[in-house]
Amino acid sequence: MTKKHQVLRQLDSVTDMAAECINYFVYHPSKDFTRKRKLDAKTFIKTTLAMQGNCLNKELADAFPKPSKRMTASAYEQQKSKVNPRLFKAILYEFNSTLKQPALYHGYRLLAIDGSDFALPYDKNSMFLCNIQTRKKPSDDNKLTTKGTCLIHANILYDIANCCYLDCLLQSRKSMDERSAAVHILQNLRLQHRYIVLMDRGYESFNLFEHGNRLSNCNYVIRLRTQSKSAIREISDLPDQECDLEMTLNITNSAKQKKLHPEYHKINAPNHRYKDKYSPKYRTAHWDFESFCPVHCRIVKLKINDPLLVKTKWEVLATNLSPSDFPLSEMRNLYHLRWDIESSFRKLKYDLGAVCFHSKKTAFQEIELYSQLIMFNVVNRIISLCRIADAHRKWPHEIDFKEAANIVHRYYTTPMIGNSKQMIEEIEAYHHPVRKGRQYPRPLRFQGSVSLNYRIS
Repeated sequence: MTKKHQVLRQLDSVTDMAAECINYFVYHPSKDFTRKRKLDAKTFIKTTLAMQGNCLNKELADAFPKPSKRMTASAYEQQKSKVNPRLFKAILYEFNSTLKQPALYHGYRLLAIDGSDFALPYDKNSMFLCNIQTRKKPSDDNKLTTKGTCLIHANILYDIANCCYLDCLLQSRKSMDERSAAVHILQNLRLQHRYIVLMDRGYESFNLFEHGNRLSNCNYVIRLRTQSKSAIREISDLPDQECDLEMTLNITNSAKQKKLHPEYHKINAPNHRYKDKYSPKYRTAHWDFESFCPVHCRIVKLKINDPLLVKTKWEVLATNLSPSDFPLSEMRNLYHLRWDIESSFRKLKYDLGAVCFHSKKTAFQEIELYSQLIMFNVVNRIISLCRIADAHRKWPHEIDFKEAANIVHRYYTTPMIGNSKQMIEEIEAYHHPVRKGRQYPRPLRFQGSVSLNYRIS
């Protein structure tokens, strides 16, 4: 069997290794998964990875077609309660390590960090419970109403060139901190190649700039705010033209230094030595370095709107990439690739079914989310090995992710793994045109959770 048919075998070898080390990932190693049961550790892991958006009984019926080998939903949940979510996070890391020759962008691993909310089934005791403002009806004069809901915020590191998720840090939507999460993810990142990480305006932070400058092999491209009230002072003073400048921002967390040098940027870093709680109006920011630190970065200002439009739109990027390797024209194309992580969220949630949770317990929801990240990587790695037959078409075509996910799930859950060549041929039959340059308004509205009681049969 050729190399292109080995992806599911690689996944099986990783899950077999995890099943052998299951005692490191359970709450009671002396007794959990020690007895002989229908749902042993290996079968449990494979069943969890293969789940989609159906009800739990339907998922178990698909995984175990023979009634004699099938267990009840209660038995499956009891086995799941023994497992720590770290198990599936370890499987995610180990499966990613099987990619020996990753695709590169000008010699760099091209990454992106962004966050996305996942709506969970409502539970008044959940640690993810928060209040959001939404509109009930369009006819209510656009009045906002407060609604209690459960939201989990996933901070995700995405490999754009290889279409796979590398890491994930889960937070409550109520107390999320995307900048600190990005620092934590980058500090734990271990790659053999140099890498570029792309981030949007929510990650603008002096602390993150300096971490990117000091981490080895790390290069960042972060979009900055341009509005006068929220923008960095030096960014507001940039001329109304495209420019590429080297800039040094003097940062301090000392009130004395700020008084002596008014041009410095003062960071209100929380000091719990003197105060445990601050006023809600007191804005604090993280700062992990010296009391005074000059932060060096390159500022690139780009014009992004159509020349035919009257109003001019600008985009400002902060980076530590060399201007000789990535000139101003290349920076425009580079940051445009960040949108791939937004497209991946849509596939993860609505094509793969990550919005359909099967439990209200926090640990169970984390297990399901990590398992969906793993299967997303599996499907995309198989898609990367498929080839679409050449034909005289108006538009270039790409493999349909949703159909590919359904086919991969079917071959993974049934004993057809030896016929991987047929699986590849089936996936290659489903493709659709890619019409580049299309733009649509982005609807920003709250997406509710998929109820546990209303699932397709």
